Amino acid sequence: MIAGLARDAKREAEAANERRVLALAGDRDRGIDAAYTAIEAVGGERDGASTAVVSTREGFRFEEHRPRNADELLGGTREVVVLDCHERFVPNALGRCVGAVDGGGLLILLTPTLDDWPGIRDRFDESLAVPPYGVDDVTGRFRERFVGTLRAHPGIAVVSLGADGPEGDVLDRD
Repeated sequence: MIAGLARDAKREAEAANERRVLALAGDRDRGIDAAYTAIEAVGGERDGASTAVVSTREGFRFEEHRPRNADELLGGTREVVVLDCHERFVPNALGRCVGAVDGGGLLILLTPTLDDWPGIRDRFDESLAVPPYGVDDVTGRFRERFVGTLRAHPGIAVVSLGADGPEGDVLDRD
């Protein structure tokens, strides 16, 4: 299913010369595996220079950047950009990743489950909390609005990743 969605999104993006988004919601490791499936389906693995991954993890076979250094993407474009939103969701990194995707390209988002995500606090939230406030005082309002956009905006496909593997994946929105 992931490969077909990625190919369809890429074809649609190329026809309109616009970007498309594939949001993979669920377990982080399953998301990374699904992202590799999507990249391979659209041919992004043939030329590593056309694919970038923005994550706090390391060891990808593509161009890598940390979320705090996503500005390194600026000044060039790629056919596929993967943004891992699990450990540290930085809104500025999202904007930089979107800007780095070619017209006709694909942005792949790796997210926690969309129902849970607005309530999750990560290292970015910790950086926003300044005394006398703590991380519990930081709201999830931005994430709530972003999840609403993912669920409603045309050009975004959302897949809930099955915990037991690809056979459990569910297309939430095409």
